[in-house]
Amino acid sequence: MSRPTSISWGDSAIDLVLPKPKAPSVLLIDQDRKEFQGALLRMVANDLSESRPVHWIDGGMAFDPSPLLPLLRIRGCKNRQALSNFHICRGFTAHQTASIIQRLSNEAKSKDSPNRMIEGRIIVISQIPRMFMDTQLKKSEGRSLLKATLQRCRDISKDSNSLVILTSSRNSSPPLSKDIREILRQFADDILRVGEPLSKKSNRGLARKRLHLLSLDREMIWAQLPFGQTSLLEFRHIQTSRLDCLIEPAATTSSFQPKGDSMEVAARTASGV
Repeated sequence: MSRPTSISWGDSAIDLVLPKPKAPSVLLIDQDRKEFQGALLRMVANDLSESRPVHWIDGGMAFDPSPLLPLLRIRGCKNRQALSNFHICRGFTAHQTASIIQRLSNEAKSKDSPNRMIEGRIIVISQIPRMFMDTQLKKSEGRSLLKATLQRCRDISKDSNSLVILTSSRNSSPPLSKDIREILRQFADDILRVGEPLSKKSNRGLARKRLHLLSLDREMIWAQLPFGQTSLLEFRHIQTSRLDCLIEPAATTSSFQPKGDSMEVAARTASGV
């Protein structure tokens, strides 16, 4: 069995406080609406920039991939090449959504799994309970179908050694019922709850949220970055390129040599020129 793999939260400020999620596991993002969407897109952009396949199953019929483009550009990626590894699908009914996840589960179990399953490590299923709350379904049928689908999510995680991220919104319309929220908790290995901070003070114009990782009962106040922006923390481990002089340029004593010429002489004596 392969060793668990740590995956960045997509935000260096969170990585400094909370332990990184591991694959294989099922992580539930329990949020008011879609407050954690930006961090999820950064998680996706990180893996796409490393040529890793990523799956995203849109359970809320509202996913827009366009905010990924500036995140990929920040990471020096060519959009077309990176997005070729981004596998998006959408189920328009509960049964279609369940069928998509069943097909993914079959691929993960296959002895000859496709590369997008073998090489990938992140699978996002956004707003997963929404389809199963359809009023055209009987309540008991919707609950039963949701449980079976969540069990397949657990199977996918183990069989493909992936981090399966489930998202749900407590306060979107209609609000999630207590029994649906309890079903989601039963099938999650860990839960990140996103809520309002006790203090409403602003942080230089950034929206502030309270993150609570239930497995460790650890909390932090998180100032979420706007879409398409990054922070200096993202670059704290990056080594900048350096131009070293192998031969010290001769000192210029004459004031008749223009400054531009002296700089050109120094540049010619630098490494790699």
